[in-house]
Amino acid sequence: MHPLIKLQAYDGSGSQETVLMNVRCMAAYLRWDKEDIFHHLCTSLEGAAAQVLWDIGPRATTADLICLLQTKFGTQLQAERFKAELCAR
Repeated sequence: MHPLIKLQAYDGSGSQETVLMNVRCMAAYLRWDKEDIFHHLCTSLEGAAAQVLWDIGPRATTADLICLLQTKFGTQLQAERFKAELCAR
């Protein structure tokens, strides 16, 4: 890896889409393969986001990890959750 480039840590509280775009840009620039992307993304996860690593299983792929992150931290499902919370009030 280039010494000046480092993935920022992601804990689930910020924009998951921004993190994934950063990973895609870095992967393209550094010519990472899917396995490299998977491992770099895994090591950038912290806190609540890192908990998804327990859910993906030993044969998980990059696509599996990204799908799970989008499900747990993506804005589409967050919007649905916020709507439900507002209706419950």
